[in-house]
Amino acid sequence: MENYFHASSAKDEKEVALCIKDLNSPTFYPSMISIWVTDSFERKDMERDLLAKLLINLAKSHDGMLNQDQLIKGFESVLATLEDAVNDAPKAAEFLGRIFAKVILENVITITEIGRLIYEGGEEGRFVEIGLAAEVLGSILEIIKSEKGDPVLNEILRGSSLCLENFRPRDSRKSCRFVPSSYRI
Repeated sequence: MENYFHASSAKDEKEVALCIKDLNSPTFYPSMISIWVTDSFERKDMERDLLAKLLINLAKSHDGMLNQDQLIKGFESVLATLEDAVNDAPKAAEFLGRIFAKVILENVITITEIGRLIYEGGEEGRFVEIGLAAEVLGSILEIIKSEKGDPVLNEILRGSSLCLENFRPRDSRKSCRFVPSSYRI
């Protein structure tokens, strides 16, 4: 099960699903998600994309093996340790944004819910203060824009309750480098 990075074929993905089913421990699934995502920060983009695909497929198929609540709890755990993870993997915020973008594009979790997780991330909303919230959100927006274009990004943002300005560090007047130029925060 730890070898999810090689779940590149449907057969491998089914094998991971069978292992999870055999584990039969839904209360452990959020921890499993957190471990996988955190571990992916030290991997290659292709492996992170495979992980995102695996999480999406486990949530959308296999009798809904992973539910939205389990994913959210797993992502909350990742966000709880993101500040430390950035020390070891400086692009961890960007990498997490990439995974979040894929989950959003596949309608597994809404951008509003992901935005809430990011905004509340860190101790007492510290992510906003130190700029991690803007980095993660900016990465999400960049990936959506690059993969689906401005019209889809605009539609997703219009359908959300996000106020992008809330993600800007309070003492910063400049835009975040990860946010598309048309979406300054």
